[in-house]
Amino acid sequence: MDGKRFSTSGRLGDSQVARPIRLAVFTLDLPEANAITQRVLAAFRPQVTGLIRSRSIRQGQRTWEALKYLYGRSGPLLVAKALESALCPIASQIPRLTGRVPRTAPLRRIAKIHGQTICSTANINAPHMRQIVAGWQPDLLVSIYMNQRFERELLDLAPLGAINVHPSLLPQHRGLLPYIWAMADGDRQTGVTVHWMDESLDTGEIIQQRSTPIHLGESAVSLAHRCADIAAEMMVEAIRSVQRGMAARSPQEPRQGSYHSWPDRDCLLKCREQGHGYFSVADMWRELSRAA
Repeated sequence: MDGKRFSTSGRLGDSQVARPIRLAVFTLDLPEANAITQRVLAAFRPQVTGLIRSRSIRQGQRTWEALKYLYGRSGPLLVAKALESALCPIASQIPRLTGRVPRTAPLRRIAKIHGQTICSTANINAPHMRQIVAGWQPDLLVSIYMNQRFERELLDLAPLGAINVHPSLLPQHRGLLPYIWAMADGDRQTGVTVHWMDESLDTGEIIQQRSTPIHLGESAVSLAHRCADIAAEMMVEAIRSVQRGMAARSPQEPRQGSYHSWPDRDCLLKCREQGHGYFSVADMWRELSRAA
């Protein structure tokens, strides 16, 4: 492997050559996130120096506090997400029967398939976590649906910076579960954005975007997993573009767009009024049992 480093200016210098870059991957153990993580690990397995899982449900709160808050804010959605996570280990066994890789298998199984060890933490910015990441010597940090904010000291550990994938067309619908908010707002399309990361949430310069329609009457499960499939392809493309030194940097206007927290009951009511829902067990089973 060539020891020369990349320029982060958007193109390679005359004396520099493209080489595989070292990646530290940050993710959640949720079916949609796992579909993306599976693709990234499959494409860049030798280059992934570490895999970090967030075990924080809501940053800054203990698990029981976060669950109490989320149930009070949106009980039906929390129940639906719990059901989906419970079905995931069962449904993901189906592709294995035919020798295929389950795209939404639990993160532990995906990591084992690709020879990775998971480092779990409730605080990615803690000093001991920064020390672990620094020891991996990553060139690029890769965030896949992470629910924790990256502080400057962590971002600075990778010479090429950090990129994140977000399931909306930024700057619209920054924040959590944006596809549900898009449905509630009556949007006819949403999409996926891969962007450079800064210290704010979902405000960094855009590398690429891709849109997808919101079909009349479809469930949030179906839309979320379609976005995850798009995101998986885009993240692989984005990492390769960073590796070539050709990743775009299109600024967002911070004062434009919208930001949302966890969907509340009013948001779910608006989804139903728009003809959408979340409780589609058939959609859950179909998406969770698909192969990568």
